[in-house]
Amino acid sequence: MVLLGDRIRKIREDKGLSQKEVALKVDIDRGQYSRIETNKVEPTLSTLEKIASAFGIEIEDLIKKDEPITVDSFEKSLVEKVKLIDSLEEEQKSHIYAIIDMAVSNKRLKNTLTNALQGI
Repeated sequence: MVLLGDRIRKIREDKGLSQKEVALKVDIDRGQYSRIETNKVEPTLSTLEKIASAFGIEIEDLIKKDEPITVDSFEKSLVEKVKLIDSLEEEQKSHIYAIIDMAVSNKRLKNTLTNALQGI
């Protein structure tokens, strides 16, 4: 099974880019970008769009199947949603990405606070 981070790394290497170059274009820390490529974290949709843009490709090309990939029904649903979002106008995409990023940030903050309170 080819994971998203592996596919991103392969595309970056095929384009002759360094992690640092892509991270600068995407406006994230190189360490965070490395964690995406090593499948330690999953990028937000807005980050995926920025990565695709840095590579000069569409977001769906990041998830396009060049080889057999095992995809469960949840992942298929997610892929379809990403394709639908990609077909929206830029302003609509921006609003959706902002909502998703806010939800992810809230979840991370909640987890951080929960972990901090458990340590008390």
